[in-house]
Amino acid sequence: MKKLAFAIMVLIMGTAVKQANAQFSIGPGIGFATDISSLGLSANAAYQIDESWAATASFTYFLEKDYLQWTAFDFNANYNLTDIENLGTLYGIGGINITSVSFDFPNFEHDDFPLESHSSSDFGINLGAGLNIDLSEKMVLAPEMTYTVSSGGYLRLGAKLMFAL
Repeated sequence: MKKLAFAIMVLIMGTAVKQANAQFSIGPGIGFATDISSLGLSANAAYQIDESWAATASFTYFLEKDYLQWTAFDFNANYNLTDIENLGTLYGIGGINITSVSFDFPNFEHDDFPLESHSSSDFGINLGAGLNIDLSEKMVLAPEMTYTVSSGGYLRLGAKLMFAL
């Protein structure tokens, strides 16, 4: 499943690069997910379709906690809602999410509980809002708040630093 999601993200980014370099941006991000209770580091890509719409993709790796390792793939559409004077552009976020969790209990041996490594994935829908704050002609700071609606839903608060190519 992770390989399929990664292939889709690479395809989206490759198509965007071919179409227009000036409308494509990439950058790192950092955030915190409530129910995962861990700090996440992300790689982000965006393609500005027109003045109102942008297509985005991101991969987030959450730092391991209590033998649990979480990752998230997000494919979103951002719609510019309004310009906030002297601050930036407020946008709405909607899209899909694939969250995976794996766990491995090292050095745990018990005859009654044969635990092994295990992983699972969950599909969800992203809903949220963000703000594009222009730091320079080619650099944008984008704080975001997104809720992933799924069987294991969670709220993410974070920011990404995007660089136009």
